[in-house]
Amino acid sequence: MRSHLSILIPRMIRAALKSPCRFRVVAVGLDHRNRLIDICTNTPRLPSRGFHAEERLIHRNPRSLVSILILRVGVAGDLLPIDPCEKCSRMAGKRGIKIQKIGVLL
Repeated sequence: MRSHLSILIPRMIRAALKSPCRFRVVAVGLDHRNRLIDICTNTPRLPSRGFHAEERLIHRNPRSLVSILILRVGVAGDLLPIDPCEKCSRMAGKRGIKIQKIGVLL
């Protein structure tokens, strides 16, 4: 079943609001048929840097992942601007994965 943004965005917001981190970020992985593979949120690991949502998604689904949608949510559930970090962009680029920002699409 194909993933449509009208269904994905509320689901992504609900998942991001459950994240214990200060910056609530959620990443959704899609396969070559635009089907939902996995949803990951960022998690705290160390005081200086935690696991990013797109980083976790790439490690959990290395082969079937074609594109990643990322979204950042504020405390009240409003959408905030987001850009992937250089490390996550490089990691996705090496595997041929395209990262798209939801805030830009709306």
